[in-house]
Amino acid sequence: MNRTEHRTPATLPPVALTPEEAAAAAAALAARPEGPYAAAGRTALEKVLAALEPDPAQRARLLASSRRLAAEAARDAEVRRHVEQGLAEQRVLVIGYRDREGRWSERAVEPQLLVRAGASEFLLAWCRERQELRWFREDRIGAAEVTGEPAQRRDLTGVGAPPSAGHPAGRKLPRTPPPPGPPRLRVLPGGRA
Repeated sequence: MNRTEHRTPATLPPVALTPEEAAAAAAALAARPEGPYAAAGRTALEKVLAALEPDPAQRARLLASSRRLAAEAARDAEVRRHVEQGLAEQRVLVIGYRDREGRWSERAVEPQLLVRAGASEFLLAWCRERQELRWFREDRIGAAEVTGEPAQRRDLTGVGAPPSAGHPAGRKLPRTPPPPGPPRLRVLPGGRA
């Protein structure tokens, strides 16, 4: 084929998916709302939802639900970016965090490193409130703000491993929204509003 010839676009043959596989594909498409293929992803999501649910009203509810999933994924990605920025720039972070009982608190922390343990990731940071190194499950960090204050590097000798899934601090909490209203970070020493 020479450069002046054009190929006709190809279409995929019919693909048989179980409802669970189609739901997984829809969730994956909804969880990646941005990027170079965002428009194609939205179109594909609408096609998957149309195949899953022929009723337009129910399909609209599914699409709205997938948009909430996409917004949640975007918020999680933003929190992750801030945590990584704090680590890379060695800056104090102000985080909103849910403890093992689901209580929300705001803390100024000095990030030291991110660690993957099994299926979970943990931020190891010096907690200024507790005055010690603490493991923070990343999926429990609901908000993060990078401050302009430098984070001190701490001695990590003897810090050990992150909490296991059997330990209360290592267990995943049920997905619950933060307290009513948008999370508000208050000013802490060295922090930003």
